[in-house]
Amino acid sequence: MARIPQEKGMVQYFYHSPSSKLPIRDVLNEQGHDHKTEPHLEIGAENLCAECYQSNIQKFAEKKLRYLFLITTCKNEEVNKELEKKFGTGTKQFIVGYIDVRENFPIEGHICVKGPTYIYSFEDSKLVKPLFGFNFDRPKLKKNPFVNETQTEEILNHFLIGKKTPITHECIEEISKKDKGNKTCRFGDECKFRKDCRRFS
Repeated sequence: MARIPQEKGMVQYFYHSPSSKLPIRDVLNEQGHDHKTEPHLEIGAENLCAECYQSNIQKFAEKKLRYLFLITTCKNEEVNKELEKKFGTGTKQFIVGYIDVRENFPIEGHICVKGPTYIYSFEDSKLVKPLFGFNFDRPKLKKNPFVNETQTEEILNHFLIGKKTPITHECIEEISKKDKGNKTCRFGDECKFRKDCRRFS
């Protein structure tokens, strides 16, 4: 579906893979919340293979927002030691990148959003708490996940004017390396995005 997006967005949380120094989803179920398929960086999508905060994604599509900001809490002990030197102690929840959503469409009874995707290292990412005044938990994610225009501008400036380098390709390679059984690629050869998939192309 074609969209004329608003220049603001929404946050979407995902579980980090503790064994990875990169901000990738928990493909190995190390945190005990299943083998995560989203965000599906391989094609730049959210809610492709599974529903995750689907009501939020529906609102995102209905409001024609542009940016889906991806947040996670770093669970890699080695990286966290380095992050403490830079940011101090405490929970390290970051905006690690975003999907610049260009389309949304129904798939197997739910809504998926898709667009160019940019992921950054934890060191180059933006801490959540200084921007919003808190870290997101499930109630906050469900109640008010929206990002206003001022916050959107601050996030984009951090990455773009700050000249941070995206590592999306490296993250996809890491997902492929860890997910050897393709458990987080549910559609396999029948995926209609197979030709565009950066994991299998």
